[in-house]
Parts: sequence; structure tokens; C-alpha cells
Amino acid sequence: MSSADTPTPPTPPTSKQSESPDRREARDSSLNEVALSAKGLVCRRGVGSEVFELRVDELDLYAGEALVILGPNGAGKSTLLRALAGLERSANRRSIRGGAGPVTLVFQRPAALSGSAEFNVRAALLSKRMPKAERRERVADALARFDIAPLAKHDARTLSGGELRRLALARAFVLEPKVLLLDEPFDDLDAEGQRILSFDLQRAIADTKVAVAMVTHDLRRALLLADRIAVLADGELVQHGLCDDVLLRPDSPEIARTVGMINLASGRVRRRAEGVSWIEIEEGFEVPTATDLEVGSEAWIGIRPEHLKLDVGRGDGQSIGKAVVESLASDGLATVVTLRVRDHRFTTHLLSGRGLARRLRPGDPVSLAVRPDQVHARPTAPSRTHS
Repeated sequence: MSSADTPTPPTPPTSKQSESPDRREARDSSLNEVALSAKGLVCRRGVGSEVFELRVDELDLYAGEALVILGPNGAGKSTLLRALAGLERSANRRSIRGGAGPVTLVFQRPAALSGSAEFNVRAALLSKRMPKAERRERVADALARFDIAPLAKHDARTLSGGELRRLALARAFVLEPKVLLLDEPFDDLDAEGQRILSFDLQRAIADTKVAVAMVTHDLRRALLLADRIAVLADGELVQHGLCDDVLLRPDSPEIARTVGMINLASGRVRRRAEGVSWIEIEEGFEVPTATDLEVGSEAWIGIRPEHLKLDVGRGDGQSIGKAVVESLASDGLATVVTLRVRDHRFTTHLLSGRGLARRLRPGDPVSLAVRPDQVHARPTAPSRTHS
């Protein structure tokens, strides 16, 4: 299989792939230093049949690391942020514990005070007793960190949405927080604004060793920063852990969809040979996985789009059968290819303007291939033997 034909530019990068050496060193040096901890957290909102309850048994934020909180609308993501910030009145007392240092929350829609951008940042320090020289230095550093020093004298109320978001981050960092909580930090930013802000945040985390928890719907952009992922569903923390562990080994199909593992199917294990279990998704269509599964048991599989290959006969992966191209959509960088395999729909990614992305058309037949170690599989029922 040609790597030129099956690259994966739209793939959300894992933390190991995306982090800089400086950021990795900062993260490693602060390993296991818990900056904020939630234990036995319960939040209840509403009355009667409209009650929403958030339950988090245990969740830690680590210095120098970024935790990305994912989940569908209404899962409790923003409620969790408010609870971590100490702003959720319904949260049970003593469930949030942290070390010394401020916890700062940047809201999804940051507001500006009347006055200049510089005044807005300086205002965050009004309750802090410190020499004027130190105050001036911290304000200047915060403005420079997020590249809004040239706007220091501008009326903050005239700033654009992206500039206002940078101002809110500068206002947060001037406090030298130990924990920074971000609610949709990339909302309303264009692609270039998102790119620049993500790299500025990377540098800020590496420089200050701040612990970050972030809620966002932009999975790909958030994972440029993520060291850990927490997934919420219906008010429960259903999975959390290191970035790659959650991305590549989700505990359920619902979690898999949330973290971008959208190629999902279920079937029965038909055979096992040479360390590979073969799961029959439909009659005559089997998918291999390196997961050790009992023959005859039922299982579900998940394949990330970047791991589903279009087989052009060059041996990269195990051939699994034929599909038909249903649609192609390109954003100029990546082409998302939707494929039909009988009653199942799958997705893969190609590099736009090259190789197969230029030649394929809806209705074209293609062959699919996967590597067994890149097919995630879990039992869907207790293992049992069929005669």
C-alpha cells in the first residue's frame, strides 16, 4: 500500500506526536504532581423530573499537563469546569482539593471591562499587594505571551472575538495560576486563529507548568494540547486516562464515537490463528484484530479513519474485502472518503489533490486493508463457546 495514497492529515494527533521537546520535558519533570483533585464530586441542578446530576468519583489535574474534557451536549462538561473552579453551588463540599495557588476559569464568552486592554489585564491584580514595578512587568509579560502587546492601549471593547479571547487568557495568566480552566477556548476562531492560539497555549503550559483542563468540541485542535482525556456521558465520568489510551482503546462504542473512532461494527469471532482473532461483521466479510477473543464470542470493533487503508496491493495491512466509494469531501488539505460495505458505512482519509484522492469518484469499487494491531475490539457479551 502506498503511503502517498493513504496519508492521514486530518487525524487528531496524540500528545506524543504533537508536543514539543520543551513541553515534554516540562511535563516529565512534574510527573505525578497533582495540582487539583476531585474526589466523590456530586453536583445536582434542577428540580423534579428536570434534575441533572454530575458524578465524578476521582479526577486529578497534573502540573504541566492538559486534560481535555469531551462529551456530547448536556453531558456535564461546563458543570464540571465550574465545580473545579469552586463556582458550582450545588457541588458537595470538600470534594475539590488542590495545592497552593490560584485556580482561574476562562469562560466561553469572555467579557471586557471598560478601558484599555492593558487596564483589563492590570485589573486582575488590583486585589494583589505587590510593588508597582512587579505589577507592570507581569502585565507586560502577559500581554506579550498572547501577542496582544501592540493592542495594549486599545479600547478592549473594540477588540475582535479572537483578540478578546487572547485578552482573557492574558488576564488569566497574569495571576500566575496553578490551574487554568478553559471553556471552549477555540470557539468562534478561524482556522489560523485556532492554530496560533493552540501553539501559544502549548508554550504557556511548558513555561509555567500550569495544570489545564479544557472543554471543547474541536477534537482535532484540542488534541494538539492534550496529555490526558476525560469523557463524560449523562453526567458520569465514563473513561479517563492518558491521551493514547483513550483514543486507541475506548471502553464502549459510545466513547469511541466521542473520541473520533467512528468506524464501528459488531459481529462474531469465527477463528483465531497466529495471534489474530477474525470477527465476521457480515457473511463473508471478516475483520482481523490482535485482541485475544474467544472463538464464538460476540464482539464490537472500532477502527480510526486514519487506520483504515485503501489497499493498492503493496502489503501495508491485511486485506479485508471490497467497498464502494459513496462520497468524497475535501477541505483543501484532507479528503474524507465515505465507503459502503454492504450494510455498513466506513470512513477513511486521503491527502487532497494527490493519488487516489484525485482519481476516486462516487461509485468506484475499492479494496480495504487494516493492520490487526490497529483494530480495537471488545467483547459485547460474556464469552461462550458455540458448538
